[in-house]
Amino acid sequence: MFQNLIQRFKVFVAAIALAIALIGFQPSPAQASTSVALDTAKELVNVLTVYPTTSKNQSEILGDVAKLEQTTFSKIPGFQNSSILKAQDGSQVIALSQWKGKDLSSFQSYAEKHALNVPAAKIPQSFACQVQHIETRNTAPNFGEQDVIMFSQFKMKPDQEQSELANIISLEMPNVIQMVPGLQWASMCPSTDKSTVALLARWNSQGDFESLGKEPGFDKETNYWQSYANNEHGLYDVVKIIQ
Repeated sequence: MFQNLIQRFKVFVAAIALAIALIGFQPSPAQASTSVALDTAKELVNVLTVYPTTSKNQSEILGDVAKLEQTTFSKIPGFQNSSILKAQDGSQVIALSQWKGKDLSSFQSYAEKHALNVPAAKIPQSFACQVQHIETRNTAPNFGEQDVIMFSQFKMKPDQEQSELANIISLEMPNVIQMVPGLQWASMCPSTDKSTVALLARWNSQGDFESLGKEPGFDKETNYWQSYANNEHGLYDVVKIIQ
């Protein structure tokens, strides 16, 4: 009987140890990943709103934008989700939201209310676009909190056709994906007003992004877009997802 008691005690201790181990491996709520999928079926309208900031006021504007998206825009009919990004150099905050309804009625409601109380020179700029081309490295085009995202804004030059530049970018995207392992996916999103081509891409790190400029044959002075558009680009951190 004594041996049986010892054996039962050992089993009990082992069970407790296993339970503690399992509890230890459970992810805490704070570590849970929040993400949204970028629309690839051309059923949603994407709205990109770019808020100019400085390193001194970026945190304040970031908080204002997140609050506005959460309390106001998320209640507008057609709203699906929003990703809030901040530029790593402190120069901008971007809200990328997805809307249902190709007639842009939801976007128009959004645009009428999006401006924060900021000086005229700092009024944010919005444009609607739809995803036209995606390249991935076995990774779904998702936005997740803490992801590193490159945002490029190709602003069309006078008398240049947006569709021509979009076709060139589509041809270039597979080559870049293969060239740089740190690039997980890239999405091209031409604006509906023909003024802009947006390019969004997820990178593993800033170092991976910078490695692109070191590849053989890369020449920043003779880039393929220079005849068509002025390109503004930078790296951003995804800081908040609103659903």
